[in-house]
Amino acid sequence: MFIFRIFHSFFFVHQTKKIAVALFTALILFGCQVESDPKALSDTPTELNIVASRLFASRTYENFLDRLDVSCSVRWINASELSEDALNSAIAAADGILLTGGADIHPVRYGQSADTSRCGSIDVERDALESRLLRAVDSLHLPLLGICRGMQFMNVHNGGTLHPHLPDVLGTNAHRAGAEGNSKDTIHFVQSNDFGAFLHLNIDSASSQVTSHHHQGVHMLAPNLISRAVAPDGLIEAIQRRDTIAFPCYIGVQWHPERSPQGQPHVEPIGRFFLNAAERHAKISNQKLSMVPGQP
Repeated sequence: MFIFRIFHSFFFVHQTKKIAVALFTALILFGCQVESDPKALSDTPTELNIVASRLFASRTYENFLDRLDVSCSVRWINASELSEDALNSAIAAADGILLTGGADIHPVRYGQSADTSRCGSIDVERDALESRLLRAVDSLHLPLLGICRGMQFMNVHNGGTLHPHLPDVLGTNAHRAGAEGNSKDTIHFVQSNDFGAFLHLNIDSASSQVTSHHHQGVHMLAPNLISRAVAPDGLIEAIQRRDTIAFPCYIGVQWHPERSPQGQPHVEPIGRFFLNAAERHAKISNQKLSMVPGQP
């Protein structure tokens, strides 16, 4: 009887260990499958948190990105309307940062403080806000798209300079000369020899019609940025961060894709590239969150 009890205890403990090992192995394999399977999260429609430095009543930025044929929807956050605490929360949850057009950048930020007389309206509060957003991009490697003033601020933030008033340099107001029905918007061509590589797309066309509306422009390009498109007069029209590994989507355009003619190779692909990068960021963030114990 004593021997039987010893055998029974040994058999029970041995079987329990086998079951425990089997369960543990199954959990590990399941966890690895979820982590490595790119389809684990891709079938779920994604809502992206896009923080814009400033949005306007015209909704041109929202309408431009919302109409693109991508698999995600956008929750828009207007950073200009947020308190400091709300801005911190928005940045922590952000999947992408959009720097929109607007007033001139104070020239003190690029070492030409005496040039305020050559500027138009200046918004120092906006300067401080966008500096805060770009510092977040630097540390969190968030996808970034800068448009018009947004591209200029990206250059200044990284150590570049601006022409405070382009007509003083070019002898013409060609980038804000006006078009029929609009005294400020100007349609012109931009040229890029490697635009397809720039956006990782198979695009043959090197030129595109775009809409511009600006009197300032890049003078000295920041050392960690590269020019990706130019206007016929040689003005830099698109920039990208040199380090595309750490910053896979860090792009700026001087033109306004949201107001440019549709169907152009330098218009919709810009928005798709940004949203696709933001969607990848959202899925990676959600995947990491799902691996944290206690998270739903």
